[in-house]
Amino acid sequence: MDLETLKSRGFILDGAPLGAQASYDAASQGRRLKEWSPGSPGPTRAAVGQMTTVRARSRDAGRNNGWIANGVRNWVSNEIGAGIKPRSRAPDASFATEANRLWEQEFAAAADYDGVLDIYGLMAMAVRSRKEAGEVFVRIRRLGLDSGAPVPIQFQLIESDQVPHTHNELRSDSEIVAGIELDLASGRRTRYWMYRRHPGDMAGTGMDLVGIPAADVIHHFAPLRPGQVRGVAETVQALIKARDFDEYDDAELTRKKTRANYTGAITRQNYDDGDYQFDPFTGEPLEGGAAPMVNIEPGTFPALLPGEEIKLFDGDQGGAYGEFMRQQLMGVAASLGIPYELLSGDMRNVNDRILRALLNEYRRLIEQAQWLYTIPQLCQRMWEAFIDAAVLAGRLKVRDYAANRGAYLACDWRPHAWRYLHPVQDAQGELMLIKGGLSSRAAAAAERGYDVEDIDEQNRADTERAQAMGLQYSHDPIPSEDK
Repeated sequence: MDLETLKSRGFILDGAPLGAQASYDAASQGRRLKEWSPGSPGPTRAAVGQMTTVRARSRDAGRNNGWIANGVRNWVSNEIGAGIKPRSRAPDASFATEANRLWEQEFAAAADYDGVLDIYGLMAMAVRSRKEAGEVFVRIRRLGLDSGAPVPIQFQLIESDQVPHTHNELRSDSEIVAGIELDLASGRRTRYWMYRRHPGDMAGTGMDLVGIPAADVIHHFAPLRPGQVRGVAETVQALIKARDFDEYDDAELTRKKTRANYTGAITRQNYDDGDYQFDPFTGEPLEGGAAPMVNIEPGTFPALLPGEEIKLFDGDQGGAYGEFMRQQLMGVAASLGIPYELLSGDMRNVNDRILRALLNEYRRLIEQAQWLYTIPQLCQRMWEAFIDAAVLAGRLKVRDYAANRGAYLACDWRPHAWRYLHPVQDAQGELMLIKGGLSSRAAAAAERGYDVEDIDEQNRADTERAQAMGLQYSHDPIPSEDK
């Protein structure tokens, strides 16, 4: 490239190479920003550098800090609800129907390897772990045909501590990075190195590491940067503010509680030498010459001696304490990605329109997490493992599964629907979209977590039952003989 071309493209100015220049205020090195000198760690190093400390503090806040606990609980309840449910889209209708029935009626209750939760409880626990600890591992446990399970497969949740992020090793054809083994040629994950037991629960056993094939492990986390192999607690931005605010609130409560013990003082303009020798109310001698303390029951007022008066302490009005609380909680809520009103329960300044706008934005964040992380990483992998095991065990029968596996694994996911904010208006709007051809009954049912076929079957059964009992409802069809 010649000199003129370099000049025309801005690489050389006035015959000199382009030098360093602060084009952005955030890159300046003046008085305000000279102390701001962050490092530039890679995506994985940034995640694992202080992973143990951040993870431990996040879990501690989830146990002891009401704001963090409520924020995590609120997010999980909105992202998972009562479960994100699958509906098979297999080309064989009978296969799809049986797959849905087998999942819902037999497999869901027996899906947990530890025998504690059902499949939807596992989803909720996995999302909670992602929010609180940054990640969770799900081990796919393949069982024998004689296991007695409805489908010979189960899932076991593994906390991130059990995959040591300090385990790094370079091998001849692979590299272990933060406990995850990567193939050097392709860069793909091949194994996860895990302790046999949780390191926080071990009693001298289980310290040896076991390599689990990547095909048998689901890693659920939300990466923040390309190439990141471990997750970061999603509460990290809120931890310091939530902790400081909680401690301040406790200190303020203690101050008010302590000050409440002191109501006022009895004063006298002139004192004699004998005033400190006797209690002015009882006349009994004072021990050690101490000033008397007067206990007054609520609703009473003492009769004072000549020359005495009562000075009450000013009430503690708290000043702008309420507004200060609001501002601090708004910062905590923003750090957690949750509307302030949902985190605090404070709905004083919110009307229907504002609340609808807040919920729409919040639900967009929830849907992003559902469709970018939870469903493809967690739910779909669970479904694929379930279908594979059910076909191999003969619970689902199809001839061309090996040739068309992708088609038989196809699945629609139905997140638990949110309740209508305004039932009448929302339902009317949905009906208008359907009648105008901008939506369909099937799409509307799917958004609410249902199958339109199931709704139609329930409506048919209701109508037949009502007619058999001689009942007539406004939505029932009029029998042909009555027309």
